[in-house]
Amino acid sequence: MKTKMLFTALITLGLAGFSLPLAYGQTQSVQKTTTTSSAQTTAVRKTFKPVKASETELKTINAALSAKTITRTQPTVSTTSMIKPIDVTSPVKNEVWKAGKEYPIKWSRASKDVKISLISPATKNKPRENYQITRETPNTGTYTFKVPNECLIGSQAYVQVESLDGKESGASHGISVYTQPVDLECQIVDAKIVWSSTNYIIYYESNQWLEFNFMMRSKGTRFPVTITEILVRVIKQPEGVVAYQEIFGFSDIYDDYWYHLPEPIKINIRDKSGWFFPGAQGTSINLQSGSYLVEVKLDPQNLLNENEQTHDDNKSVNSWIIR
Repeated sequence: MKTKMLFTALITLGLAGFSLPLAYGQTQSVQKTTTTSSAQTTAVRKTFKPVKASETELKTINAALSAKTITRTQPTVSTTSMIKPIDVTSPVKNEVWKAGKEYPIKWSRASKDVKISLISPATKNKPRENYQITRETPNTGTYTFKVPNECLIGSQAYVQVESLDGKESGASHGISVYTQPVDLECQIVDAKIVWSSTNYIIYYESNQWLEFNFMMRSKGTRFPVTITEILVRVIKQPEGVVAYQEIFGFSDIYDDYWYHLPEPIKINIRDKSGWFFPGAQGTSINLQSGSYLVEVKLDPQNLLNENEQTHDDNKSVNSWIIR
């Protein structure tokens, strides 16, 4: 019965546009991780329309993103601080700003003229960024800002309003800012579209597959976007050898929605034909147990001409352990 169910699952994957990378009787060559060039892969390219994330999936994704980015709404000001707070009431929480459009900035409780900045907090890959909206504007409580094209401010940001002498200050809620024509983002998730942990453990005795999916979106202003190359690799550690590699293509990605594969990628870890691969210097790569990196990279050759300075989130890497 289990064999019949497995066979049915494999047929379903085939109809969805996938090939089983470690099917019975097949072998898979390995490669050193000295390059990410997609020209080295022997897998058949597949191009299909991705599935837009559901409302439930979006809640999970947005909650994870919020935890990683901006959680405060106003800078903390102690009772002994000499800095007096300014209330920034616009933009509102999770507001979206796009290049070429105008948006109001509103504040209160300032007693003098102010300067306004758009700030993207520091991340592990990027330092804090500060875009000066205006060096000085009258304290009218409102200012209209037209978002510039191809500004390199990060997509997660907030507006800061300060007095010219720096003795009064306030910040808005976190907002999303899209200024680049193309700005791709990728995140690996588990098969149920749940934000995966850094180390994902798979137990050989109770799991048939190394199974995962990935989410992607374009935070740019040009739509629709077709990503002709998405490089997926499973890298055996510590040998640094590619045990599995394949290329996908995604078409018709609109706006800044999250999309994912129609079905998760499944690599058989219990079929004996998929256990061993010829590794470096005559060694074997055992997919039955050990440590692996699962890596997904969007547009590795930059065929979409994305600004190089926005590439920090084009690749997602997770650590996987098979026991």
